[in-house]
Amino acid sequence: MKKSLLSVAIVTVLLLAVAVFASAQDYVSAPFTKTAPDLDGVLNDEAWTLAAEKGGKVTLSYNLNGKRASGVETEVYVAWDYDYLYIAYKAYQDESTLINTIANDGGAVWIDEDDIEIFIDTMFPASTFKQFVSNPNGIRSVIAAGWDVWAEIYKDHWVVEIAIPFDQFNVWPDVGDEWAINFARHVGYLTGAGDGEWFTFSPLVGSTFLDPSTLCLLEFVR
Repeated sequence: MKKSLLSVAIVTVLLLAVAVFASAQDYVSAPFTKTAPDLDGVLNDEAWTLAAEKGGKVTLSYNLNGKRASGVETEVYVAWDYDYLYIAYKAYQDESTLINTIANDGGAVWIDEDDIEIFIDTMFPASTFKQFVSNPNGIRSVIAAGWDVWAEIYKDHWVVEIAIPFDQFNVWPDVGDEWAINFARHVGYLTGAGDGEWFTFSPLVGSTFLDPSTLCLLEFVR
């Protein structure tokens, strides 16, 4: 009987481990770049090419309720060097539908307008996070200073390029280090309220990304 109970316990632990592993499948590998990207709204830099080749390019595939998203495409690129974490968004959208009236740093763009959001913690799993928010005008919201951003609007998409200095966290990563991260986007023109307006990289368990436990794995690689 004891042996049988032990076997059941082992199987249960293994099943739980598999479940945890399955829930952590969404991750991004940020490659090291020797050349910093120009923040000019044009995604032709070596850093973004490396990101696409080495696991640093992802898409926002989920709605806020954890269901698979469709209809609005968003690409995100991630790279790093000794001083900065670089992130670029390519948000597909007809320019005629943009809602981007806020043009000053610190504005609350996430309420009714188009925006992109980044959540970062220097530990994985995360226990807290810093939040970085911008919009098609390239404003800095939430943390309104200490990082660089440039945005550009095109006919069928808009681009945001961001450089976040590691001194924002007072931690400088090395190859193999693992942080926690999530990427989100709000699309203001979509009709109705709720989940359909928000898109996220993390397959959220609940209906919010303001929860450190929902952050995914960011690995610093060569």
